[in-house]
Amino acid sequence: MSLDDLLRNAGDRLAAGRVSRRSLIGGAAVGVAGATVLAGCGDGGASTTTAGAATTAAHTDGTAKDLRVVSMDPTLPSQYKPKDAAGRPKGCGIARGRIHVCYYPWKVTRSEPAEFLPKGVKGVAVRKGPEPDAPIIYKNGQPCVIRIGGVYARQSERQNDRTGGEAHNCPAPPIRAPRGVDQGFVWGHPGPPKESGTFNKGGWIAAHVDGVTYSVPFPEHERAMCGPADLDFDCRAGDDPDSRWKANCRKDARPNDPGFKCNGGKTNFGHCGDPTLMEVGIQENIDPYPLIGDLSHERYNLKYQADSTTIFWLVPGDTVKRSCYKCTLYNPSPTCPAETIDPDSKGCCRSYSCVTVVKARYCPTGVVGWINSSVLRSPRVAQKQNAAALKQLGSFNGY
Repeated sequence: MSLDDLLRNAGDRLAAGRVSRRSLIGGAAVGVAGATVLAGCGDGGASTTTAGAATTAAHTDGTAKDLRVVSMDPTLPSQYKPKDAAGRPKGCGIARGRIHVCYYPWKVTRSEPAEFLPKGVKGVAVRKGPEPDAPIIYKNGQPCVIRIGGVYARQSERQNDRTGGEAHNCPAPPIRAPRGVDQGFVWGHPGPPKESGTFNKGGWIAAHVDGVTYSVPFPEHERAMCGPADLDFDCRAGDDPDSRWKANCRKDARPNDPGFKCNGGKTNFGHCGDPTLMEVGIQENIDPYPLIGDLSHERYNLKYQADSTTIFWLVPGDTVKRSCYKCTLYNPSPTCPAETIDPDSKGCCRSYSCVTVVKARYCPTGVVGWINSSVLRSPRVAQKQNAAALKQLGSFNGY
């Protein structure tokens, strides 16, 4: 069973009493003997994500150790962590051309309560976690909030190689399960500013929370909802290889980008070795705005593949195990940041690492994906950096 299957069949709930909505992981969870449990197993490489056991813990803000909301067991049974013959997580080896995620058009119908939005802003925010008060994502110094009537693209699951692929014309996979409070948050990205009123940044968007509907399907939308990676397509194409919902995602792709193409592609694991425990730290000065912009940079995105489709946000203090890394952008400049360099390549200025999540605020344990290497630190260095930032900020809430 893949994580997508698990999430479809499980429900989120708040832990007993002492855990607030902010501390809800938003993961697939069911109550068992008073604990919140997340469990599942791999599907032979058909999905990039797997899940393991987790238990909730109380949370307070203000100290470095309190960056954790959920304490998860990193010693997952082996069946929850499928490996290839070389011992590498299979999720590290999915080619960009084998992701085959699609998007459905959705529309915002009402604004979130003012208490959950920046002053004077109305609409529905794009957030790092599936919670009403999870941090809002920022771009160009502005909060990403979809206006009332604005359109966004809701993400599907990844089409696996057994039921999809070229043999089946890469059909549209099922919609990705909602998560979080009331299972009412969906993953998506806003349409262009003229359609959404904000910037194109993927995250969790309120659909139906606490009995209130904030956004609904909008199948009559005229424009194709292509993914931000340009390799994804509009789900309305179904399994028609010549559908305009696929063709337009090729036609409208960015320069030097192939756009959606139904193919398998080649697997590139990069350089792999024994898993190394690492922690997400703070990479500053990657955005012309203050730290709130830095922490909303795509370097904190967990993706299906390097430079590819985003599936979760990681935040400072999250812990992962790195298995593989590779360079996606070469630059011989001596000013290339040291922490982004792939030691087996000369002049790498953009390196990605394939990691397995050990414990994280908004991502279930056991999930496998790729993240920009520049935000990863040794636990000792990350904890020192994060503690210093928290001393200055008081809390990462809102960041």
